[in-house]
Amino acid sequence: MIILGTINQALDNSGVFRLQDIKTRLYRPKAFLIGDGRDDAAFIYVKVAIMKGRSDTIKEQLAKFVLSELKNVLGAYYPTLSYGVEVVDLADNYQKA
Repeated sequence: MIILGTINQALDNSGVFRLQDIKTRLYRPKAFLIGDGRDDAAFIYVKVAIMKGRSDTIKEQLAKFVLSELKNVLGAYYPTLSYGVEVVDLADNYQKA
């Protein structure tokens, strides 16, 4: 829950979203390989899918903000962890209620 809470808090702190509109999920891949397969190699990849209409500048700021918060919270515990954040637009046909 630390990872999900960190992401939610970072997105809430960005001022772009309302907290009640932020939904996070955690998926653990069944198989993955990083580099030469060292046991201490691990990663977190965050995909932030948002409604269309926000500028590339906002998307870049969101990615940097989430990345920074993850590193700040988890870096001391997992010094070899790799991080990646991608901000993408939802499909045109996406609907929510």
